[in-house]
Amino acid sequence: MLSVAQLTNLRLAKLQAAVTDWERMTGKLRTLAGGGGVGGGISAADLKATAEGADWRGDNATVTKNFVTKTASEFNDVVTEAQSVHSVLRDALAALTRHQEDLRSTIDRWSKKNVYINEQGTATSAVPSGAAAGNAKIEAPTQEDVDRAAAEVAKILEAADDTDQVAARALRKLAQNTYDFSKTSYQGLKDAGREQAIEDADLAVKLASRGAELTDAELKRFNEIVKLQSDNPVFAERFATKMGPEGTLQFWRGLADPGHGDTPTGDRAKILATVQDNLGLTLATASRLDTPAMQDWKEGIIAAGDDRIRHPGIMSAPYGYQVMSSLMTKGTWDKAFLTSYGTSLIDFERDNSRLGTDWLWDNPGHAAQLTYPPGSTKPDNDPVAGFLEALGRNPEASLEFFNGSNGRSSDDHEILSNWDYLVDKDNKDGREWPVDEDGKTTGYTNLGHALESATLGYAYDDKNPDIPPTETEAQKTARDDRTELMEKVVDHYKTADTIDKQDGIRDSLANMAAGHIDSLNYSMANWGGSGEATDRDGLFDAEGRRLQDFGEGDSANFLRALASDKESYDTVSTAQQIYGSSAMAAQGDNRQDALDAGLHSTAMHGLLDEARAESIGKEFSEEKEERNKELEKQGEWRKFAAGAVIGATAGVGAAVIVPTGTAAAIAVPLAFETAGGAAETHFATQTMDWLKQKEFDNSDESLEGIQEAKQQGQRNAMTPLLNYAQAQGMDATEVRELTRVARGEYLAGGDYSDSDNVRGWS
Repeated sequence: MLSVAQLTNLRLAKLQAAVTDWERMTGKLRTLAGGGGVGGGISAADLKATAEGADWRGDNATVTKNFVTKTASEFNDVVTEAQSVHSVLRDALAALTRHQEDLRSTIDRWSKKNVYINEQGTATSAVPSGAAAGNAKIEAPTQEDVDRAAAEVAKILEAADDTDQVAARALRKLAQNTYDFSKTSYQGLKDAGREQAIEDADLAVKLASRGAELTDAELKRFNEIVKLQSDNPVFAERFATKMGPEGTLQFWRGLADPGHGDTPTGDRAKILATVQDNLGLTLATASRLDTPAMQDWKEGIIAAGDDRIRHPGIMSAPYGYQVMSSLMTKGTWDKAFLTSYGTSLIDFERDNSRLGTDWLWDNPGHAAQLTYPPGSTKPDNDPVAGFLEALGRNPEASLEFFNGSNGRSSDDHEILSNWDYLVDKDNKDGREWPVDEDGKTTGYTNLGHALESATLGYAYDDKNPDIPPTETEAQKTARDDRTELMEKVVDHYKTADTIDKQDGIRDSLANMAAGHIDSLNYSMANWGGSGEATDRDGLFDAEGRRLQDFGEGDSANFLRALASDKESYDTVSTAQQIYGSSAMAAQGDNRQDALDAGLHSTAMHGLLDEARAESIGKEFSEEKEERNKELEKQGEWRKFAAGAVIGATAGVGAAVIVPTGTAAAIAVPLAFETAGGAAETHFATQTMDWLKQKEFDNSDESLEGIQEAKQQGQRNAMTPLLNYAQAQGMDATEVRELTRVARGEYLAGGDYSDSDNVRGWS
């Protein structure tokens, strides 16, 4: 791929000169071929006409005449080739000029935000030293800023590299014949790219026709082609339609598990892992095309779902659903296809799982290895899990699916909502999820991913997510649908036991809570039904932010259940710190409302801290040293509050990306669109950088144990209020009163989580 240095320093003057030269050459050749130039003169067309009209005799009637007419015709090929060279060079010049300008403007724009892009495209924070900055006010970039800058640069470099590759390949083809002119005609770079995609698709289909007979070298070649073109709609459609629905399924089934006891291992298994991903990405691209040929392909895939996909000489055969779902764990699949496919899949499962889903999908008589590398985190042979992973990358499809129902009723079952079937494990008609050899259900992780995308509005693994806008009526309706689904999530997962029954879903639930922390705060501000009397809607801007009341009790229980685990506690507590600070900032110059918002956030912290502390007490009730270490880690982590200050500093946008260790990024909603007034926020710098950099090593050293952790949590909850008090110039008497009230709010919040706190350790 092109580097930043290569694209920035690319001298396009030579390319411009070549474009001009070829434009002139094309004009001259066109005159030689067809005539019509200034001053007349003999042209190839004239020679051909003369030769064909002459009275040739003897050998001249055959040999000479044919030579003259053929040579004259060659001039047309000369013109065609020259026009093609000029068109490719012209479009390449325009595209590379645009890419170069985009790169320079992007680097300049980010440099003004103190983000430095090096020659390789790596982005880093570049804050001037105190001496260099002088009295200037310096804003340190967040990790989000750095990541976004790197992503923008990478996208530009990738586009420039594509331009370079297509142009170079087109020019090589035009020049490949040493003794003849090419009849290949390109109208421009786009035309060349299309032809190359068709050539590659045909080659990929030819290789795929060998199936399990593909050598490792051939398989690598196939993978190179598919990887290069996986996001090219022309390639994707031609490959999918030429393979056909049955051919597509048969290809991966035979390649992944050829049978006869020789399931691929070692290097071939590693190659197959990349083939599975790139093949899935290609088919996902194809699925988004709405041509008649692709509609037939999609309908054919669904129709083949209940077919056994067999391999010559082998009795065992997985269902088409299993083969297809194993290819759906990458890429963004078409919404309509996912809806139809998922409905068909679940109807089939409900009709055929009398002996259980384990027997249906993992029947030893029809076993097949479809996931590579074996033992990876990809869904195994449960097609519902693979399908849910695809929903995790298509928020619109996922939201529609969870709000929908199974397609039909049968003799054995009535129509059931997809939510009730997939989520409610205790529902008598709910799904019996397959388990692995350890008795665990890996599919719950995929269920969590699908629920994340449905409730948050962006792919669960989006590295730089943005909260969807609510400007149009359609966008507002979608937002309401997401929060209504989130209300179901809060209502269902309101105990730690319910969450733990679905092993693997907890991280996703924490991400969902962080993404809806605004509605959770709004729901919790209704103690004793006082919400209307205290103008809760006005304080939280419920209408403008389109908040949903999840119910005070359900919200408290949901948050308590999440806070019982360290990782989910970290995620939700971070989101609360950010949202609580922004809620204060949103009140502008209204001191009382700002303090009320801050005090409410203090109560929320009390709830989360008490739940976490109680969980540690239960887990280590007889092991004081281990208990103290866990509490110490909790307290140490909470010191990030030092960066979450309220003061007269620059505001931030409408969402902040929260790093959560190895988890995906989460866009936490703020309580304002643009900062203003006396209370603005500055938590998007130190806080985020601290969280990103800080890692725990389970050190044996325990400082002050329980009390230190409690005090750190209290300091964390109090920090925004104290900074606000300082910014507002509040005197000591006012701060004492504020502290007294805040302490009460914090302890009151803890009451929500205090179920059995007396275990001889508090």
